[in-house]
Amino acid sequence: MILVLGGMASGKRTYVQSLGYAPSDMDVSPASDAPVLLSLEETLLQGPLTEADLERIIRKDVIVCCEVGLGVVPVDAQKRAWRELVGRTCCMLAAKATRVVRMVCGIPIELK
Repeated sequence: MILVLGGMASGKRTYVQSLGYAPSDMDVSPASDAPVLLSLEETLLQGPLTEADLERIIRKDVIVCCEVGLGVVPVDAQKRAWRELVGRTCCMLAAKATRVVRMVCGIPIELK
């Protein structure tokens, strides 16, 4: 599994397409059969992943997530908890990933 991280509009989808995936190969639902999961951070708005969702996600070819922890810390406790959840989930996925790529200004930076 490849974990692709980066800020909003940093080139994550374009990078995934450069790996040979078409837009039809990408979906935002962990339950989808698509090989690419987009917007993991949006999925986590519903709360932590279930064990079943986690198993499905780890079997994906590519997981794409916006970085949400690089800005101002939210005043709202619920938004802080979501931000923490996204960061912790990405840490866990990065440990299991074969590759981790961070996108900056359309440039892929291999972290792992």
